[in-house]
Amino acid sequence: MKNGQLESRIVSAHKLDSLEKLSALAPNAGKPLSTRDVLCRNTVYTRKRKTTGRRSNQSAETRRDTTVNHAHGPHGAYTRGALVGCFEIECSEIAADHGDSHCSLEPAGQAAMNGVPNAFWAKLEKDDTGNVIAWHPLIDHCADVTAVFEALVALPTIRRRLARLGGVEDLDSVTVARLCVLVALHDLGKANLGFQAKGRPELGATAGHVGEAIALLTCGPDEFRTALGMEHLAEWGDGAGGLLLSSICHHGRPAGDAHSYQHSWWRPKFGLDPLAELTMLTKRLRDWFPIAFQGETSPLPSNEMFAHAFAGIVMLADWIGSDRRPSLFSFTEDQAQDRLTFARDRARIAIDHIGINVEKARMQIAARAMHDAFSLIAPGYSPRGGQTTLLHTELPTAPSVAVLEAETGSGKTEAALAWFIRLLAAGEVDGMMFALPTRTAATQIFNRVCKAIANAFPDELARPPVVLAVPGYLRVDETEGRRELPGFEVLWPDARGERERHRGWAAESPKRFLAAPIVIGTVDQVLLSGLMVSHAHLRAAALLRHLIVVDEVHASDDYMTRILESVLEHHRAAGGHALLLSATLGGEARARLLGIPRPDRATAQATAYPLLSITDRDGPTITPIAHDSRKRNIGVNIEPLME
Repeated sequence: MKNGQLESRIVSAHKLDSLEKLSALAPNAGKPLSTRDVLCRNTVYTRKRKTTGRRSNQSAETRRDTTVNHAHGPHGAYTRGALVGCFEIECSEIAADHGDSHCSLEPAGQAAMNGVPNAFWAKLEKDDTGNVIAWHPLIDHCADVTAVFEALVALPTIRRRLARLGGVEDLDSVTVARLCVLVALHDLGKANLGFQAKGRPELGATAGHVGEAIALLTCGPDEFRTALGMEHLAEWGDGAGGLLLSSICHHGRPAGDAHSYQHSWWRPKFGLDPLAELTMLTKRLRDWFPIAFQGETSPLPSNEMFAHAFAGIVMLADWIGSDRRPSLFSFTEDQAQDRLTFARDRARIAIDHIGINVEKARMQIAARAMHDAFSLIAPGYSPRGGQTTLLHTELPTAPSVAVLEAETGSGKTEAALAWFIRLLAAGEVDGMMFALPTRTAATQIFNRVCKAIANAFPDELARPPVVLAVPGYLRVDETEGRRELPGFEVLWPDARGERERHRGWAAESPKRFLAAPIVIGTVDQVLLSGLMVSHAHLRAAALLRHLIVVDEVHASDDYMTRILESVLEHHRAAGGHALLLSATLGGEARARLLGIPRPDRATAQATAYPLLSITDRDGPTITPIAHDSRKRNIGVNIEPLME
């Protein structure tokens, strides 16, 4: 290899797209998995080291986590897999003890979660000097994240979108349980001692946990794959391997360049036994989700779009499940309590307070929205032109893309809001992303939308939060947050209680803007879901539940339009809805965005204006809009540009 890199025996890099291929990549490919049943242990054992002689000081080398160097693309990157090269190298464990050492097996005691970790951890809290003052157990964190995923998939819209992408009518309980198992394995790589060294320097050099987990599954000893139940997961279908990779690669993009398997990271040391920890994790999974291992159903979906959406929901679940605010997923205080019971309760609270669960909001408008949607958002006003046409148009059968073409100032914004209210009440969407071409346009329309939503949802407790998705701003509803040091936490000064503080959760990071139920931002937030960029999967998955509204869609150039077409294609495949607004679109652009044949010159010239075009499962429908003969008074304010 170049530059004097290690040239010892190399197992060639492979594409990983199933658990069978994960097993085939092992150095002893073709050898059947061990039949030793490590899942029946009722007690976790750790290796306790008895030493004689003096203990030496061991320096901790720092190694950057190089888990990711490049992405393979947002769609299909996970099922197509990650390139992993496996190296059989001679690794000598750096001795931390001088003299004779002996190992004995003793049951692991209860861990105190304050101070330096004395068991496997997943999350740390450090003081201002960098010293560890608290930690959260690895298995408990896995419970937190899988509980959030379970709660998200229980929401009808998300579940329906995933099922459609998976090519099935619905996700049955066995399939959901199996997906939860794969989600719980997302941080299995943190059981390596290189990662644990970040909280215990005496363990030696540090490591990451994503590429390291893949290297373990592909090149590690059979006993680890047996402990993790890989032979059982292989029975769940060819898609299980790609979905497991999607879960492991939950930090924003797929695993990239090759990672070597380091034997020393997975050997028992200083009371930590990675094999015993992963064995206990698998045992807990069997207790938490018994139907996943006992029930029968069709194989897990193996197509790219399903894996893309699954990866994004795992990222969202990990982000929510890692929020350690006291009202959400605080660090474990009593390890004797089953964490999943606690986590399931907190997961329901989290998605309710953040605004992901909009069932209360839906119930508040259900009685009036279908026949009086416009008066909900603009009481005292009567609809006109395109607003009337949209209100009288039968709701499309999913999926749908609608294009509303009308002159500037005709009320397309209110028409879009009324369309959203109707779709929300019908259970077709759970939110709205209103995308505009510029930051200025987004900030100007924000207060207008906030007022309309406040009119539609007078009950503040059921009102979905409205987030301004413009980087540099911290706005939710009428409240502006401030980012405080240390830790860059956000303070919401007008927040009243835990529910109010959580309303701004999605606004606190641009990567999770789209997790809010109502989002007002720039069109790039939508386009980023279709590019090979970090967290594209998270953005795309969050968009699935929304009505995508793109204002002034004609302002996009050819490059942006092509990306938007790709985003809409994915959105339609999941059964989503979109509404595009324009004053000057044109026949060719309209056809491209609707996904219908391009009209000839004569047809384009004969097309009416203003116009409402909708394409859904039943095909395209073109509806001319009657001109509004009412007079409008337009006010103009003249302000000096310079003092």
